[in-house]
Amino acid sequence: MLIRELILQTKHIDELYAFYKNVLQFEIIKTSSKTALIKAGKTRLIFEEASNPESPFYHVAFNIPSNKIEEAFEWLKDKVQILWIEEYKSYIAEFTNWNARSVYFLDVAGTIIEFIARSDLHDAVEEPFSSAHIRNVSETGIVFEAERFDESVDTLMQQYQLGYFSKQPPLKHFRAIGNDEGLFIIVPEQRNWYPTNIPCKIFPLSIVFENNEHSYRLQL
Repeated sequence: MLIRELILQTKHIDELYAFYKNVLQFEIIKTSSKTALIKAGKTRLIFEEASNPESPFYHVAFNIPSNKIEEAFEWLKDKVQILWIEEYKSYIAEFTNWNARSVYFLDVAGTIIEFIARSDLHDAVEEPFSSAHIRNVSETGIVFEAERFDESVDTLMQQYQLGYFSKQPPLKHFRAIGNDEGLFIIVPEQRNWYPTNIPCKIFPLSIVFENNEHSYRLQL
């Protein structure tokens, strides 16, 4: 599964523009007073002005080359406050079942950002790490109402012909759908976003993705 476009809402357009352009050094394709369009490898990441009275925040992961997690950490540590992961007693998460390693931080709107290196993508590079090595948005978090969680996940999978991630059996409050290239991380409202104590909330988002040679738009 490949996430081609991810549209998120924010009350911090100007701050996010500056953060992704100047701090993370992403390529900014187009901006206006109400939108910021950011090139994240194969994915268009778009922030739109929020009408929601509350300031939206999300979970977004970016695939980076499989051999670059330590370099990514060094590159990030003077730019952002990297989140300590108590489970691993480290700033780098070691997801052995996924054959992947991650670092996490928050953007200026409070979205939980992850850089993840997946060994099974076999996409190692030799040159020093930079934002030019962002492959794509590899994960986006989707939050459903807790009382309708199972029903909502089943409906989503049937409607878009999706399957569970082969490396992650479904858990009661955590479902990973897709593959190493692209995943929906689906959780019920009020579960904390890993690796923080920040409870998940439902905010609008739109995703254009490719799966089994078909293109879809998911609007939530």
